[in-house]
Amino acid sequence: MREHLPTSYKHILEPLTIGEVEIKHRIMVTGHTQLYGNNGTLSQRHIDYYRERAKGGVALMVLEQQAAHPSGKNYSSGCEAWSKKSVPWYERLAEVVHEHGCKQFVQLFCCGAQGNGTQYFDDWRPLWAASRIPSAISGEMPVAMEKKDINDLVDHFARSALNVRESGLDGIEIHAAHSQLLGEFLSPAFNKRKDEYGGSIENRCRIILEISSAIRKAVGRDFPLGLRLSFDEYLGDAGITGDQSEKQIRIFSESKLFDFYDISGGGYHNLHIAVAPMGTVTEGFLASSAARVKKIVRENEKVFVVGKFLDLDHAEKVLADGHADVVAMTRAHMADPFLFSKSLNRKQSEITKCIGANVCVKRLIEDREVTCFQNPAMGREKKFGSGTISKVEAKNRKAISVIGGGPAGLRFSGTAAEAGHKVRLFETEEKLGGHLNVLKLLPTRTVWQTGIDNLVSRIEKYKVEIFTEWVPDMTLLSDDLIVIATGSYWSTRGYSPYRPERDGIPKQGNTNVLDISSAILTVDRNPEALGKKIVIVDETGDYLPLGLAEILSKHGVNVNLISPKPFIGAETQRTLDMPHVMPRLKKAGVNFISLHFVEKIENDIVHIYDIWGGDSRQIENVDAVVLAISRLPNEKFYIEQSPEFSSMKRIGDVVAPRKLEAIIFEAEKTAREI
Repeated sequence: MREHLPTSYKHILEPLTIGEVEIKHRIMVTGHTQLYGNNGTLSQRHIDYYRERAKGGVALMVLEQQAAHPSGKNYSSGCEAWSKKSVPWYERLAEVVHEHGCKQFVQLFCCGAQGNGTQYFDDWRPLWAASRIPSAISGEMPVAMEKKDINDLVDHFARSALNVRESGLDGIEIHAAHSQLLGEFLSPAFNKRKDEYGGSIENRCRIILEISSAIRKAVGRDFPLGLRLSFDEYLGDAGITGDQSEKQIRIFSESKLFDFYDISGGGYHNLHIAVAPMGTVTEGFLASSAARVKKIVRENEKVFVVGKFLDLDHAEKVLADGHADVVAMTRAHMADPFLFSKSLNRKQSEITKCIGANVCVKRLIEDREVTCFQNPAMGREKKFGSGTISKVEAKNRKAISVIGGGPAGLRFSGTAAEAGHKVRLFETEEKLGGHLNVLKLLPTRTVWQTGIDNLVSRIEKYKVEIFTEWVPDMTLLSDDLIVIATGSYWSTRGYSPYRPERDGIPKQGNTNVLDISSAILTVDRNPEALGKKIVIVDETGDYLPLGLAEILSKHGVNVNLISPKPFIGAETQRTLDMPHVMPRLKKAGVNFISLHFVEKIENDIVHIYDIWGGDSRQIENVDAVVLAISRLPNEKFYIEQSPEFSSMKRIGDVVAPRKLEAIIFEAEKTAREI
């Protein structure tokens, strides 16, 4: 079979032996949290999720973090590897992935100070940690583990590993990265101990060696065992540095306990590097770290590397250069489980490419089931996965007109056409993509064009007839179904739930008030068009106002960014954009004014007040005020035409403006229900 495969991926397609297990090629999916667990075990949603990616051709996957000790769970849907009740689910997982020639390792971990001691209502307990150093995220003070705690932890890791081996799964990965418990022991930022587990690098490695020795006694020498490590915590000498990691890895290699090292970076101080959002870190940014590890380890120890690998061409180069043995493409496979097989079959144009929007990360931080906004089938494989769209019979085939070429209209059209319906798409603008065409104009956001391309390539594949720059002509809409996906628009009224007694912000005199979308389009043509002093009023907390502020400030405009929320750009904290964009804005001199709102706009004066009381103040000589407060449905077309067309249906923001992942899901679901 292999002689018929493309030769451009020679290194990727070379099988690899890890311990006693052979994987069929060099592309993997690392451990990443889905939060699909149920009562401490995996669920059928997990099984369906991993089966889909095994079916798509990936060679090796690592199961999302499985707690090796009761102290180690840190999500509401966390799973318990030490418990025998997990074994039947592990057996089921092994069966479905092995059916497609994929190998499945299990990641064992404990959360340490990064957990929540009151997460589980009937099991409140103090958090275990290397030292009494609280998390940079939660701030909860942990208890430093005593020797008896460490012994208990070692026993539980061995018990968990034995459960994995007995289930028929293929290997163990010990999570010692990203500020989790074992990563805390390795890090001088968290480990302040004075006993045999602290101080020197040798001492900080001790607990991992004890755990690994116990696992080896439980599962034997022929079962793959490895470590996930943060090569650099990006904290300078306060944390793990690359030089320290090299010393740690020499110690681990000399122990002859391990078959592989899964190289990552960062921790809870800087998750924005470990899971970087769009337009920030370079692709494959950890390859040089993996290369340093390769120079240290024994020949039979393999090196895995993560770090924003988005296509096989890049992975092939890293492997050809000898920087790693296996390349992980994790978020890329969340967006498209069939990335590998499509690439081999030269169908790259059909791949839904990850753009780093980090909706997945945002949902994880919110402790909710993780999905990908571009791939509504993620976590819903049973309903939306491969093979679930059935072609309609000729007698049931509909002629469908879709009005609106934004995300909802594009997603609906692609799915309806794939099912066999005849679909025509009408868009009044020159370009397809709707409001994504505004997002892509912002600094670091050009990859939104890839998001548009992902949607458009699908409608092109399934032969949707496209009409752009369409002048509404109702005589064309005599189809079986008319779907309205005309989206939404930003309001300049200024109505706010913070001021329910008024319809909007009072405006007097010669005021220049724009909505955020119009302002971005204006400054894209001419960054100085709005004037020299601008006030942006934001209630979204999203990237949009921040991106506009960055464009303006780069061109010498005085920008005041006002929000009634506790801090500016609150939503960007969850997508991990905040640590990237905020330093740029502060350096550019953008003035942040949180916990304030606008009383009125009077000519070139903006009157603002502290929402908690006190005297109001004025911002004078303002050339323009930009409002990013609320979006309203662009429903005029629907209201005017719906009485004439009984077969008319709305989808997306024209129903109610919502998050992008919500309208993509709605479009997919609606198209399948026709």
